Amino acid sequence: MVQFIMGVLIGITVTISAALWADAGRAPVCPPGAGCPIVNWDEAHDRYERFREQIGLGERR
Repeated sequence: MVQFIMGVLIGITVTISAALWADAGRAPVCPPGAGCPIVNWDEAHDRYERFREQIGLGERR
């Protein structure tokens, strides 16, 4: 079971790292003819902040 959990965590980390590495040289806005980013990092950051806020609210209850 521990190996499964570690595998999932490592898989998530590798996937996020690969997307970040692939998007590093791309513009955040997708102009015509250019490579679009794989991930909308602004949206990902907003969702992460909302998640942290919800976790924080749960701890205070």
